[in-house]
Amino acid sequence: MTNRQAAPAPNPTAAARPEVAEYYHALLEPVYRDRDFVVIGGPVVGLAGLAQSLRDLGAARLFLLGSSMGTGPEPDPELAEWFSFDHRSDSVTEEFRRYESTLSELPEAARAALDRFDPHKRALGIGTIILNDVPDLDGRARYARRPAAWMELEDKTAIESFWEAAGIAKAPSETIAVDRRALSLARNRLDRGDGVVVAGDARDAVHGGAEFTRWIRSDDDVPEILSHLGAHCDRMRVMPFLEGVPCSIHGIVFPDHVAVFRPVEMIVLRRPSSGEFVYGGISTFWDPPDADRQQMRAVSRRVGEALRERVGFRGAFTIDGVLSEEGFLPTELNPRIGAGFIPLSMALPSLPMNLLALAVAHGEALDYRGEWLEQALVEASDRSRFGRGSLPLRLEVAETRDRRIVIDDDSIRLAGTDETGNGRFTLGPGPMGSFFMFWPDTDAFASATRFAPWTVRAFELADRELGTGIGPVVAAREVR
Repeated sequence: MTNRQAAPAPNPTAAARPEVAEYYHALLEPVYRDRDFVVIGGPVVGLAGLAQSLRDLGAARLFLLGSSMGTGPEPDPELAEWFSFDHRSDSVTEEFRRYESTLSELPEAARAALDRFDPHKRALGIGTIILNDVPDLDGRARYARRPAAWMELEDKTAIESFWEAAGIAKAPSETIAVDRRALSLARNRLDRGDGVVVAGDARDAVHGGAEFTRWIRSDDDVPEILSHLGAHCDRMRVMPFLEGVPCSIHGIVFPDHVAVFRPVEMIVLRRPSSGEFVYGGISTFWDPPDADRQQMRAVSRRVGEALRERVGFRGAFTIDGVLSEEGFLPTELNPRIGAGFIPLSMALPSLPMNLLALAVAHGEALDYRGEWLEQALVEASDRSRFGRGSLPLRLEVAETRDRRIVIDDDSIRLAGTDETGNGRFTLGPGPMGSFFMFWPDTDAFASATRFAPWTVRAFELADRELGTGIGPVVAAREVR
């Protein structure tokens, strides 16, 4: 740990000025300067952003250790060396688990490459979205490693007692064995007419991407869902299906403050043919009603305070939930950096939010000025909106392709040769075969635009024009 101070913060009313980034850059530079890092957390291409932030803060040498190369251009060799495991996996959760298992027991080729980069094992392993524990990288210490008590809160069956202890309103639920009779009884008690949603435990490790979460609409759904969950879980949480906008709220727990930010729309789509949910991206174009926004931020602050009091938590956290007819009801807690930090941090791109959150989690004793950071990021992300639709695919793709698109009042189409367009499609290699992304320009939509219906349109166009094979999906209904 370090105990350093930066220059005094500027006037906090000047939240949008460049001084915000300058202050936190000066605060963090002594933490990361002149140190070697091994960057982990997914495909090589996706690790380049964190590597660039480290370089901007004066890091010495960088090595990217990726699950695969990923979608997009290779990183600049002047930025970092890299090694790809070239994984192929059938699902997002399988890839996370395989990748993190490989990090814990490196193959000989990866070990040799790392030893050439860092023969004395002095580099630190660093990453943002690491679901399960990776204690070290072949003897190289992890920076901001999460204690077990923090990770345990990601279990979707264990979190229910935390909500109750923290006084957080939630939907009724029951945690039961993955068993047909137990499920039948729980459905009778909890189904309000639209079915129930079941979420599996973390028996085999933490999971995400809605992969072990299913909507049971009728008896016909039960056999496949029980078979799917039973192969990976011992217990499952059952709760009523909640119609409404899937969304998340984020915060950072500092020693003396819980900074909470603006809501983020989660693009969780539904397959009409099954009870499967499809995680398809994130957006800050959407605005909930003001009263709901304030409720979500109040929930986030209360959860952050409870995390600090109950498990000594520090750093970034994410609460996922649904803005239902009853207001915001949480469904899970991720005590780590979540995907929603991407659109938030894009609003202040020169502020190294991920590295700031990791420094807090690691226990660096710095003058963080959490209240000032909160004000700056909320104001900036309310002004500067961002959205991205994305999906891993089983389509085999060898190289990255980009196409400009035109977003009109109610449709999306590929741009003609003489059109600039106001967004783009990107399709490139990925662990499952390929990865598709839909990127609207920041001025493509007005504030308060739901992004999920546009992501559905983008996926439909990608199927027609690029042969992506995504298939029919529908967006949740807005009920507030």
